[in-house]
Amino acid sequence: MTGYSLLTRSSKRQFVLWITLGLAAMTSLLTMPVSAADTDSVAVSPGMQRIEAKAGETETGKFTVINDGATPYSFIVYSRPYSVTNENYDPQFEKTSKNTDLYQWVKFAEVSYRLAPGERIEIQYDLHVPAAAAPGGHYGVIFAETQPEPGQEASVLRKKRVGSIVLATVDGDVSREGKVLSSAVPFWQTSPPLTASNRVENSGNTDFQANVLTKVTDLFGSVKYSEQKDYVVYPGTIRNITFNWTNAPWFGLFKVNQTVTVLDTPTNTSHFVLLAPRWLALVVIILLIVGAGYGLLQRKRR
Repeated sequence: MTGYSLLTRSSKRQFVLWITLGLAAMTSLLTMPVSAADTDSVAVSPGMQRIEAKAGETETGKFTVINDGATPYSFIVYSRPYSVTNENYDPQFEKTSKNTDLYQWVKFAEVSYRLAPGERIEIQYDLHVPAAAAPGGHYGVIFAETQPEPGQEASVLRKKRVGSIVLATVDGDVSREGKVLSSAVPFWQTSPPLTASNRVENSGNTDFQANVLTKVTDLFGSVKYSEQKDYVVYPGTIRNITFNWTNAPWFGLFKVNQTVTVLDTPTNTSHFVLLAPRWLALVVIILLIVGAGYGLLQRKRR
């Protein structure tokens, strides 16, 4: 007899009831409508903008907010401080310092907007630079943040926000100084991506861009991968700029050539890299041991 036939009539009713309730719960979860907060998509362009400013004057900036999602939404705009922490440049938007005061200079004609799917809007702002603003770099970020729809205010909804970083250089005694501190390319790397890194220091009072050109070749000089990118380095910081060849093969011997240009001064480096998994190294060691043992055995037999 099956387990179901051994149940009492009362137990059978409870069993069927629990199965029915479970199926109903699964059906309700699968057919639950998706809220606007799950289908909206907000984007901003450009992601970074640079402004040359003069103390005591007003500059004008603009950016575009794009609805590339499937639902309309309302959003607000506001400004916050912008800085980075550690050499990996993790961003932070709350800490203030002498060169993160730009957010206080930003003024909007309007702060609330609404976009339909596929629409975009260009938003203009004024940057009122104080007469006492220190020469050099000042930084902030302008956010566009989605807002709950009418009737959803009491719901727990995840707001979405995107930002455009504003880099302003106030004229005057501006110093641009920096250099490459070190480069690191491990010879033995056990798995892709193939990695390299360069530490760049900015000892001036405004930001600059470090250009990194990387070429990976085989032993015959054939280029297997190349990449060139610009990286912003903020004043008073050291940035660890990393390179990753994500689609590198699992095995091979390569030469990594890099040119890091800081303030028109290039620094060239060249390193060999062996891409090989640990198990392959273990196999080689075992083969060497076996070969050495066989050689000794042959000598004894002679």
